[in-house]
Amino acid sequence: MTPPPANLSWIGFTKEQHDLLETLHFIGNNGWDRNGQTDEMMPKLLESAASESLSLPRIKEAMSAVGHSREELHQLDRWESKRTTGKFGR
Repeated sequence: MTPPPANLSWIGFTKEQHDLLETLHFIGNNGWDRNGQTDEMMPKLLESAASESLSLPRIKEAMSAVGHSREELHQLDRWESKRTTGKFGR
């Protein structure tokens, strides 16, 4: 992942969505790899995002804009599967 711009701002998002994106971006420093911490946090964060009307495609678009790779973004799909089905996707 390339470092985000120093003046990173999430334009067009509410304050709550902004905070969720910041947290997701921070956790994404390891590409959202599966581990004990992400197992605990990611489904809850994605559930919070859904309740704030922040869709997975919008999250992925925002994360792509700050330099996350296609492979890293695929991990978000896998976490969304975990949130919605209880099983970590492929």
